[in-house]
Amino acid sequence: MRLAVPALIAALTLSACATTETQANSSEVYDPWEGWNRGVYQFNETVDKAAIGPVADAYRVATPGFFREGVHNFLTNLRQPVVFANTILQGNANASGETFGRFLINSTAGVAGVFDVASTLGVAEHDEDFGQTLGVWGVDEGPFLILPLMGPSNLRDTFGLGVDNAFDPLNYIEYEDPDLDDQIGVGRAIIGAISTRARLDEQIETLRSQPEPYIALRRTYTSQRRAAVRNGEIEDDPYKDLPDFDDYEDSVEESGPAQKQE
Repeated sequence: MRLAVPALIAALTLSACATTETQANSSEVYDPWEGWNRGVYQFNETVDKAAIGPVADAYRVATPGFFREGVHNFLTNLRQPVVFANTILQGNANASGETFGRFLINSTAGVAGVFDVASTLGVAEHDEDFGQTLGVWGVDEGPFLILPLMGPSNLRDTFGLGVDNAFDPLNYIEYEDPDLDDQIGVGRAIIGAISTRARLDEQIETLRSQPEPYIALRRTYTSQRRAAVRNGEIEDDPYKDLPDFDDYEDSVEESGPAQKQE
């Protein structure tokens, strides 16, 4: 579960995204703040090994799989209004309809989203955020960035976190107890972080086994985000419009040598 970013970071993000030039289709990652990022990465690793990881392990051991899946489904369902807003902004009508359908089905028949009935019925799941939306609009990803406690990102995605937070209707619900807003927000973030950490345990251990975990994390995150912006489609092939020369050679062989004219 990602938390909202400060307004100052969001403002700096917007200006940087407009001026930074990187190659969106390149395998290279723009990382001018690598020194800072490595320091934050080490901080995150220390906190994870000392607190978050052990808590997630205890959560996984103490709770049955169906309970953990229900928590994950519930938290995912809460995020569907944000996903829906981004599918609209991306102009993806099919994804918008499916996301709305999933939220309606799982919120009712799925008992507030605890059960993923929509997937059982074959309704596709989408995971869109404003960082992806900006990518669809052509905004550059900007420099790679490691956020404290939140992990890998980039300037475009960091700005997107703030906008997604603004899209979340739960942030506008007012309770009689003014402190209840903060308590619910913090509780949702903590439960989401533990649930996500428990689900990613194998991937994290695999990452840590790499010769250079920071580089592996940077490469993996960037490639996944670029694929998400393209909705999983492969990058354009610059040679796709050229004729198929193999077919041309086959046709020449079948027709045989040209006959001499008399």
